[in-house]
Amino acid sequence: MATSSRKKGLKIVFVGGGSYNWGPTILSDLGRESVLEGAEVVLLDVNLKAAREIAAAAARMAKTLKRAFTFTATTSQARAFKGADFVLITISTGGLDAMAHDLEVPEKFGVLHTVGDTCGPGGWSRALRNIPVFVQLAQAIEKHAPTAVVLNYTNPMGALTGVLHECSSLRSVGLCHGVFATYRLLQNLFNVEESDLALRFGGVNHFFWVTDFTVNGEPGYPLLKECLQDQSLDTALAHGDSDEMGFHSHHALCDELYRRTGYLGYAGDRHTCEFVPDLLSVEGMSTNRFKLERTSIGQRRDKFTVARQRALDLAAGKSKPPKRSRETAVDIIKAFVTNKPFTDVVNLPNTGQIDNLPRRAVVETPGRIDALGFAPITIGSLPPILERMVRPHCEVQLLTLEAGLRGDRELAIEALLADPLCAHVKPSDVRQMGQELLDANSEFLPQFQ
Repeated sequence: MATSSRKKGLKIVFVGGGSYNWGPTILSDLGRESVLEGAEVVLLDVNLKAAREIAAAAARMAKTLKRAFTFTATTSQARAFKGADFVLITISTGGLDAMAHDLEVPEKFGVLHTVGDTCGPGGWSRALRNIPVFVQLAQAIEKHAPTAVVLNYTNPMGALTGVLHECSSLRSVGLCHGVFATYRLLQNLFNVEESDLALRFGGVNHFFWVTDFTVNGEPGYPLLKECLQDQSLDTALAHGDSDEMGFHSHHALCDELYRRTGYLGYAGDRHTCEFVPDLLSVEGMSTNRFKLERTSIGQRRDKFTVARQRALDLAAGKSKPPKRSRETAVDIIKAFVTNKPFTDVVNLPNTGQIDNLPRRAVVETPGRIDALGFAPITIGSLPPILERMVRPHCEVQLLTLEAGLRGDRELAIEALLADPLCAHVKPSDVRQMGQELLDANSEFLPQFQ
């Protein structure tokens, strides 16, 4: 895909192009890249009104940035995918109404989700209703654009990126900004730039671990011990942190797991806690010693309203395009178009990049991107203490994926029973909880009918 032959004819498709959260951010990033100028951008969404609003915002941003792009909105997959070079997926099947069940049903059984989009019963439910949609998308993209590159932002990252690899031969990857929060934590602790840090990390999405790092070429973990001394991470960074989506986390759990394991994980406690047994039980949340913050559906609806208004303001020229974000979708597109290699966080099926985790499970590691595609970087084996924590989530991911693809209700329940977040719930209650979630999602689960 050489620059000279692809630049003017480049076609980029956003599935979920009406996303008020993702659309303005990534389209602003796109508008700042001269090498991609001239691209046709198609916003595909079942909500045509939302897609048109994002298209209007994108067009105004491009004008402000003095870049020439074309933006169209459509509900037609055939029209959108025909001849596409890149496809970005940012969808949420069922929207916030469906996600309300992901939070409310588990709470009845003593699982108090903080996020509910990756693991535990909420992530399990979200995976099952998105799997048939991803199967259909993979088939449609492969039919109309067999050489397209697919970038998936939709959670649960592991299972849904796994669908793309199981059901197609498309070059596809899962992307997440979680690792950047840990970079930011280290930048703040050591008062350095990101370029001064080198991290080796691996695990699964939202539950990765920094197995080694350096600061200006010096071994990082001894420096971290010296930096903190008797302070906790939460004390050293008492203000907490907000991620790229605007959700706030403290660092008390990150600190606890560092003290327990000797390794840093994701700095976003509200995600990490969902991978650790017992923290989100009623008893665990009653003390809430890690200052965990739950995000309700009401809060998410409020954020949706704010995000939509921000898009409308962009379209009306009442606000300026957002600054270049830390998202890397545009960097990946550039790497393919220019064949200038780029190293990023990638979620890809495990072919040995993490030697002691199950093969085929989608794992998160560094990876190299160029015109040939995605090449995960081998980090070796996780230390045993980390492997014991991460492996169960790989196994649940694979079970959930298989159950969702086969329409095997009993296998789906087995996956839920195996999830560490359900460890404190009686097996009979886990079965009942799973059944209630399946019933609540029935309109999105054709594979189980």
